[in-house]
Amino acid sequence: MHRLASLLFAGVAIMAFLPRESPPDGKWVYDQFLIDKNRFHQQVQQLATYVQINAPADSLKEAFKRSRRDYKRIEWLLEFYQPFLASRVNGPPVAEIDEYEPGQTPILPTGLQVMEPYLFPTYDSAQKADLSRELKALMVYSSQLEQAIPIDKLTDTAILEAMRQQLFRLATLGITGYDAPEAKTGLTEAAITIRGLQATFQPYAERLANPLAAQIEHRWIAAIQSLEHADVDKFDRVSFIREQLYPLCRSVQQARQTLGIATPVGNRFLSPTVATLSDSGAFRVGDLINFGQFASTPEKVALGKTLFFDPLLSGNNARSCASCHRPERAFTDGKVKSRAFSGRKPVLRNAPTLINAGLQTAQFYDSRVFFLEDQAHAVMSSVHEMHISPDEMVRKLSASSQYKKWFTEAFTSGLTAPNIRNALASYIRSLTSLNARPDRYLRGENVALSDEEQLGFNLFLGKARCATCHFFPIYNGFIPPRYEKTESEIIGVPRRLKTRNARLDGDLGKFATYKKNLHRFAFKTPTVRNAALTAPYMHNGVYKTLDQVVDFYNRGGGRGIGIQLDGQTLADDPLDLTVREQKALVAFLKSLTDTTGLTQRPSRLPGIDGNKMLSERKIGGRY
Repeated sequence: MHRLASLLFAGVAIMAFLPRESPPDGKWVYDQFLIDKNRFHQQVQQLATYVQINAPADSLKEAFKRSRRDYKRIEWLLEFYQPFLASRVNGPPVAEIDEYEPGQTPILPTGLQVMEPYLFPTYDSAQKADLSRELKALMVYSSQLEQAIPIDKLTDTAILEAMRQQLFRLATLGITGYDAPEAKTGLTEAAITIRGLQATFQPYAERLANPLAAQIEHRWIAAIQSLEHADVDKFDRVSFIREQLYPLCRSVQQARQTLGIATPVGNRFLSPTVATLSDSGAFRVGDLINFGQFASTPEKVALGKTLFFDPLLSGNNARSCASCHRPERAFTDGKVKSRAFSGRKPVLRNAPTLINAGLQTAQFYDSRVFFLEDQAHAVMSSVHEMHISPDEMVRKLSASSQYKKWFTEAFTSGLTAPNIRNALASYIRSLTSLNARPDRYLRGENVALSDEEQLGFNLFLGKARCATCHFFPIYNGFIPPRYEKTESEIIGVPRRLKTRNARLDGDLGKFATYKKNLHRFAFKTPTVRNAALTAPYMHNGVYKTLDQVVDFYNRGGGRGIGIQLDGQTLADDPLDLTVREQKALVAFLKSLTDTTGLTQRPSRLPGIDGNKMLSERKIGGRY
């Protein structure tokens, strides 16, 4: 399916997840949307007029900022019902291409984020024609946005879920500068967003009794006051999330429960019942594939864990999955590039962490498969990795009466190659941990972050721009709050450790799989959780320490160290982080370490009938 059609379908699919209740009088929401939408359209028209009459640059910038502020009043409902149209109004300014469509024709971005670089930091009148073209397209979209809002579907469930998702969007994208990096209007826009949600919530507040109604009103106001007039470079985002935003989210959720308003139904990665993104159980890993025979069970997880450490799953009985994914290294191997099956030379890249691998919709550095089952198949069948066929796996495991018993208990179809893959994938999905100190701190638990860690956390969410690619709170490229796509980026990784006149590493990344020119040197955005355990860094292991990684980004990625790379998606201007700030950022990354309960190896492996006894089986294979 073409990506544009997929996005349109996604908007309809959201409505399918909502309970079929009789809609309340949600007309007030629709009427307000019309008012705000018309104001946004008029503001875009005014900006277009200013461009045509060659108004001063300051006037153009202010008109653009007003356009963005007016859009934020309607974003919550438009994103919920029609994310495709929202992407045409305020999508990221990066050309995309459908991996499965023939040809090289890109899907060009349009909207406010595309226009921003024309105006900020300085306006070049030579770009007037390009800016006018973008404004013309935006005016077409902004004139008809009400057609995306189904007035007959504006139920209480839908309204409160759209509000919840907007609060999550604000935490992950709005206050991090994701969609206004040059204008730096994210905090002002966040205040406007919350003020609009407060007005939308008012009819529900009137149905609540004190003290809950008063508590929620106080929290709306506190959040707005924290954001209004805040300095974008000095704003304490961590304290805002912990002390204002999350308490507000919890109060709104409590109000929904008090009023007896149903939650959305259906399989969704983001749990519909949690109040904040840092709550335990916020992300339901299995729901990315949790259907039919692929649904995870404790029996499958236990079986997959044993298989993961068993060298029988290799062609030479000498290596296991754990040979390259060692638990004590957060399931990496600590090598620049992982050892190949033959042992003569390494494979193309190093082994990424498997912790939280289930929290994404693309696997491998080049995103060449979507499901962990497919990843397991690719690794097993690769002549450079496990070098074993599906039939050979089944034959070898069938020599164990214990394995046959376990497969019969875990799967109705018993020991088959697809079931081997599903068991392994079920175990890897169980390697999910979102309980590091920063997570617990944001939940309000009795843990502390040092001053240095808190500074680093704020830098990650703000000045250092880390969270615009490694999205809070999962810290990988899985785009919140819809969680439907895992991003790849082109950052310009060097071949050698150099800070001047560096040469680009020759690995073509995603291009090698999909043969699309836009994918040259593109790699999946990995998680930075447990980064303290996963050195060396980048797909080629070029950086040995986190300090070196931070220095690379501080210089502006590949372009900042002399690599002339067309299409670099990472901003190439230096971050201007001080030495103290760089150290604080590293301290925060180290605080994201948490492998509790995930690293224990099985004590024994099943015996092979007529061969070695159980106690003689080796755990994990050779390293």
